[in-house]
Amino acid sequence: MVARKRVGLIVGLVITGALLSGCDLFTPPLLVMHEGFESGLQMWHKGSDVPPDPVTRKPVVWEIDLSQEQATEGNWATRWFLDGRQGDGTIWLVTLLSVHKNRPLAVTLSLQLWSPAASAMPRAQVVTYVGPLRPVEKAEFTHREPADKKAGWQRYRFTIPVGTTEGELWVALGISAAQKTLLEYFIDDVRVEVR
Repeated sequence: MVARKRVGLIVGLVITGALLSGCDLFTPPLLVMHEGFESGLQMWHKGSDVPPDPVTRKPVVWEIDLSQEQATEGNWATRWFLDGRQGDGTIWLVTLLSVHKNRPLAVTLSLQLWSPAASAMPRAQVVTYVGPLRPVEKAEFTHREPADKKAGWQRYRFTIPVGTTEGELWVALGISAAQKTLLEYFIDDVRVEVR
């Protein structure tokens, strides 16, 4: 009984000392965002960096919209379509978050992506961006993974370090063509944690 009390006292002192010294043993995220698209796309902006169609000379066709065709939670997800027959093009959703100023951060961005089929040669890549400026071109999406790991839903997770900010952070996720083909995917259950 005395030994248990002593162990409890020591553990309590270690935790108290760590908290007082500024080292939180249970570091919770500074910000958590969960998006299931049940309320639409109000907080998101659409973006693209796509090539011209060789016939019309206009940008190739792409769409990001809400759909009930596939969903991992609730009734809604986002449907992504890109005419990737030029073997090029990136489309994305981006949102602006308020964060702490003047401190380095680590952002973990995860999402569920539905692919129609698995492929050893991915038709597209899942791409992400986190930074102080709104992304405007595909080269800014430096974190990427193959989109066709398996048929159906697959969880993707990216952890991205960020230098100090002025209190705002743009977070984006998207699809980038990797083969010359039409692309259709669904994305749902987007989670962002800022630490």
